[in-house]
Amino acid sequence: MQRRLLFAIFAGLIVASGNSGAASTAQTPDTPADYPNKTIRFITGFLPGGVSDTIARVLGEKLGEHLGQRVIIDGRPGAGGLISMELTAGASPDGYTWFLGTPVVTISPSFKRKLPIDPAKALAAVTLIGTSPTILVASANLPAASVKDLLALAKARPGGLRYASSGQGTTNHLAAELLRVTARVPLTHIPYKGAAATLFAVITGEVDISFVPLLPAIPHVKSGKLTGIAVTGARRAQALPNVPAIAETLTGYDVTSWYGLLVPAGTPPALIQRLNVETNRVLDMAEVRERLSAQGVEVQGSTPGELTELMRVDAARWAKLVKDAGIVLE
Repeated sequence: MQRRLLFAIFAGLIVASGNSGAASTAQTPDTPADYPNKTIRFITGFLPGGVSDTIARVLGEKLGEHLGQRVIIDGRPGAGGLISMELTAGASPDGYTWFLGTPVVTISPSFKRKLPIDPAKALAAVTLIGTSPTILVASANLPAASVKDLLALAKARPGGLRYASSGQGTTNHLAAELLRVTARVPLTHIPYKGAAATLFAVITGEVDISFVPLLPAIPHVKSGKLTGIAVTGARRAQALPNVPAIAETLTGYDVTSWYGLLVPAGTPPALIQRLNVETNRVLDMAEVRERLSAQGVEVQGSTPGELTELMRVDAARWAKLVKDAGIVLE
């Protein structure tokens, strides 16, 4: 039921991206007439050069032009994105601190340790920016070319297959666990530090498979260094239309990373609406869509309420998986 609802929300958001920009930008008593009148900080939880950083820079540049104010990108990597999330939650809710939300927001409540914040209460949704599947890749030496082959091999091998992830509690870790639980196959988790390390581990044969971001995997799949088994979204990815989705073999399987614009809770609703309108206008620009598409991101805008619901459903889905799979996220 939760998965069906999430699919419906994603479908609805595609429509919303074309409609959200039509809302009024008129000032209200909650919106200062001169907003913005100083530099805006856009916080991300990852190092420069990655997809998240690129999204923030593309949006920051264009939103800065629209708003007539400079937007600086403040990368705060660490703890799988938790540091940046906590920093945002503690900022003044005045519209001058933005946060690039990712699934860490919805996965983090399932960690065993008590977090200093409740993301659902500490952060407010502005708009969805886009979604991106990951891709299940295998070592070129592994005798498997499809999901069906891979599952059969995992069941036949003593101990199953070894998979690499970017660390416990990351999207690619939970994508593998969802595969393990859904297909009932033995998989052994071997964590690494970052997506680049997981790619190298699969290429060199240190591990058998991994779920990795689409963009950095594509060159290795095309060169034959990796076998592109399947993408993790509910449907095939625009960037790799010939690679099937896992859902074509395992009905209902869907792990789609999302990117959204969030602000500290308590930010005036009128300011959130203003940012929603401006961001959706930017997302409708052909240049922006092309630049984000090049990063493997399928652009989708939304209303604040739709992103809030998407996060609620996503958090419930991950919590159920963690419980059903018996995963302990430290």
